[in-house]
Amino acid sequence: MNMGNLYQNVIRPYICQTEQNPDLTAAKIDGQVYSYAQLAQRVAPIMNELDAMSVERIGVLMRPDLSACAALLAGLCCGVTVVPLPPHLGDAEKDKVVEALQLPQVLTPERMHYYFRMTFEDALNRIDNGLYNIQDEQLVCVQCLPGNDGEWHFAKVFAKDFPVMRPFSLHSVFQKLTPDLPEICSIF
Repeated sequence: MNMGNLYQNVIRPYICQTEQNPDLTAAKIDGQVYSYAQLAQRVAPIMNELDAMSVERIGVLMRPDLSACAALLAGLCCGVTVVPLPPHLGDAEKDKVVEALQLPQVLTPERMHYYFRMTFEDALNRIDNGLYNIQDEQLVCVQCLPGNDGEWHFAKVFAKDFPVMRPFSLHSVFQKLTPDLPEICSIF
């Protein structure tokens, strides 16, 4: 069975890194250091919520918060297209993007903290369900890019767009998903 690039190049290496080095630093956000274990503990409850929502895409407000980064990974693991929204986006601009992309929900760090109730082991087991069948042509992210013309432009990222990384690095994954948010990418 072909698991596809996203599983082979992102999900499986993330699982291995977390299993082998749970205490290794995965992110530094606003001076706070987070381990791979802590990240996994945030990813799994968001995955559960995405499954319960039965949505194809979701907006994620990208404030400097571990839960925002966890939501990006949760979307990748669930096969839900994620739309990272800049944290400084005003309500009117956010509403334009939500309408243009027909986003059923926008996850905020506050909402995702509510989901956080699981242990490290449960979280990693949820991520590593072994049932990945994410095809290379599957759309996994839509980037919102403000144009010079005042209109929003949308760039698509597909599962096949994730190369093999040696050594594995979440920095490269988030850089691919949020190239216009360098402060988010630089935390990994």
